[in-house]
Amino acid sequence: MGCCQSKDNTKKPKGTANKAAEPKPAKQAPRENEKREAAAPPPEAAAPEKPADPAAERIRAIREHQEEYPFRYNACTVEGGEVKEYFENGLVFRVIKGDSWYVYNDSLDYEAQADFRFGPGSKISAGERTTLEETEDGWVCAHAVVHPLETLHYISGTPNGYKSGITIKPLSDEYRHEIAAEANHTAEEETSAVRELVGAESDDEEKVLRRCVETRTPYVDLHFPPHAESLARPEHDVRSLPEMAFMRPTQYLPEDKQASVEAIAGPVVSHSVDGGNLGDSWLTCALAALAEEPTAVQNLFAQVTPAEKDVGAYRVSLNKNGWWESVIVDDYLPTVNKMPVFAHSVDEPREVWTSLLEKAYAKVHGSYATITGGDALQALADFTGSPVFRFDSDWAAAAVDAGKADTLVGMLAEVTRNNGATVVLSTPSHDSGTYLGREAQVDSNAFREKFTEVGLRTGYTYFVERVVSVKKSRTLLFKVRNPWRSTGSWTGLWCYGSPAWEENPDVCSVCDGMNDAKDGSFWIDFEDAKKYFDGGGIILTVKGATDYRVKGSFKDTVPSAVLDITAAEPIRVLLTLSQPDKRGVERSDPSCRLAPIMLTLSKQDGDKQRVVQNTSWNPLHPSEEFNFVVGRDVAMWATLEPGERYHVVPRIHRKGVRTDYHRPHVIGIIADGRLDGKVHIEVKHLPAESSVFTNYVAYAATDLASVDVQHQVHTAGAPLKTAVSSTVVSAAAAVAPRGPPAKREPSPVHSEGGASNDNIQGSEHVQNPGASDEDSEL
Repeated sequence: MGCCQSKDNTKKPKGTANKAAEPKPAKQAPRENEKREAAAPPPEAAAPEKPADPAAERIRAIREHQEEYPFRYNACTVEGGEVKEYFENGLVFRVIKGDSWYVYNDSLDYEAQADFRFGPGSKISAGERTTLEETEDGWVCAHAVVHPLETLHYISGTPNGYKSGITIKPLSDEYRHEIAAEANHTAEEETSAVRELVGAESDDEEKVLRRCVETRTPYVDLHFPPHAESLARPEHDVRSLPEMAFMRPTQYLPEDKQASVEAIAGPVVSHSVDGGNLGDSWLTCALAALAEEPTAVQNLFAQVTPAEKDVGAYRVSLNKNGWWESVIVDDYLPTVNKMPVFAHSVDEPREVWTSLLEKAYAKVHGSYATITGGDALQALADFTGSPVFRFDSDWAAAAVDAGKADTLVGMLAEVTRNNGATVVLSTPSHDSGTYLGREAQVDSNAFREKFTEVGLRTGYTYFVERVVSVKKSRTLLFKVRNPWRSTGSWTGLWCYGSPAWEENPDVCSVCDGMNDAKDGSFWIDFEDAKKYFDGGGIILTVKGATDYRVKGSFKDTVPSAVLDITAAEPIRVLLTLSQPDKRGVERSDPSCRLAPIMLTLSKQDGDKQRVVQNTSWNPLHPSEEFNFVVGRDVAMWATLEPGERYHVVPRIHRKGVRTDYHRPHVIGIIADGRLDGKVHIEVKHLPAESSVFTNYVAYAATDLASVDVQHQVHTAGAPLKTAVSSTVVSAAAAVAPRGPPAKREPSPVHSEGGASNDNIQGSEHVQNPGASDEDSEL
């Protein structure tokens, strides 16, 4: 429960307060005859107009609307008037228009109790549900309860002074049930209709959807139905969620918008993401970061067909446990008073990609409650299939060492410029154990206010547009995108309009720092960045990638299959290894703990294979040592030379082995295009006695048997192709590996013991970057 006494945050919005922001139309060029009639401008004024950028126009419209109107949900039915905000986040508003007072509840989780006292001599009358009571001293007490998204006519007349007191309290279970009953009854009827339609085939999602399309029956996802257990599973999830009304967009939208619902209804922009009220800001930050690359969002929904959409079904591509899946969901969403409660579009209610992507993610992990905490980088890995890693430790070290700061920012600038990587920075949460998070333990209010003043939110992840290191002036700068509605703006040294830009023309020329794009982005140097961000990470995206995945499993420490690769031309690839994610898994399930894993790349040397490199915690820096990492995924860049024969060997540390569990794994090969004709990839089996499994740097690798495995090819925007065979990729012509080289002294993997021949084992290490003992098998 909360109470807000009178706080003068009065705002006077212009125009209509209840309209959602919509991009303003671009200016039209004059018709040809108009051009002839118009006087020709002087040559110096004849600069051509730049074509309108739809994405920039949408961002501008959203930001202008948010600056002009304080409402989050834009459901207030009063146009214009004098608006006063109550509570820090603007949950309740009073609007005065003419001689009428209105109270608008701009929340989904609270009822507002409006209790105003009007001074003696006030001439007022009660509104719709307002009760008035006069006290002995002549004051008039007005009381009314205002429900979510309701605009209540409170009183009319002329007050003679007043005192206000607005209290909010969580919605009662009775009220929630009352407003959800009708919608949930409809959802149950549609669910029953689908069950009856498909009978015993209810477990086959493809058959269920096909039957719904054939009969034009509204599709309901029987594996993740519009039911309370999709919100939270009582016997499994720690968190519970209250009752909500499951509704389709065609049920909660106004009639004139129902026919034009689309996954993506306009230019994809991060500013259109409203995080909703689930409490999964880590995930919605990932949605916003993903939207910075519009094609990445479009590719996730590329397999949606008009016939399936007509029955309320969508397909979302996700990478779960290293394996690409086409996740089918219906378009039922949790709502309160016909408003989506969780992630949704800020400005276009007909656009549902944010809601559906969040729903698909909840489905593959079991429930919405399961996705209420996590790391935005892991969500981005699941959306893109790209490897990720965090640099929190390096950031903390750089915060106190200028030399390490130069090294870190230089590395970030390099990977974004030459490797197409994406960088994100994270603000500390109130319970963070980092050097910044500890400030919250001293004074949580001052901690939060510090971020609010500059327009940032605690516990959020922000997309970094550019990383710049200007060596001449030793200036380290980040251009950070802030898509979230905020009450403050960055006013630091390198803010737009700062004299620092004119004083440092070399920096200004590189950054274009005088040009404010009005898109929420801002420049911040490392000295300021370390005061607000306590770490971040990198997503190693590959433009136009073709992604090959191969399934396998570990029996003890031995993988069921390894990859035998021969290249016909030089190829640079990202190699990945994934194990099952522990999110949403029962504590009794062996996969609830991550094992130490590693990927080894070896190259043919005579009649043996010799280890070339191994994964480490950082995909940019493969290791010569055997580094087993306790993590969901590991990865490394590798360059394959023509005519050479390589092995890619998945490894698991003995401490992660359980005799009753064959841990699944997926090997990934990500390239910047299809590999057909460029490499030959065959799946082979290494015998359990192979010395590579005991960390010898060279091992016998002749006469290996081929094995059939399940493998897939994923190209962004194209249908997923899955097959079972021993050949993953075939070269157009036979690629003959080089013959045995002249005998030479071996060049072993570096080891702490100084190993220098094939019969000595390399050193091994187990790295646990950020995982607790409860999360790993050690």
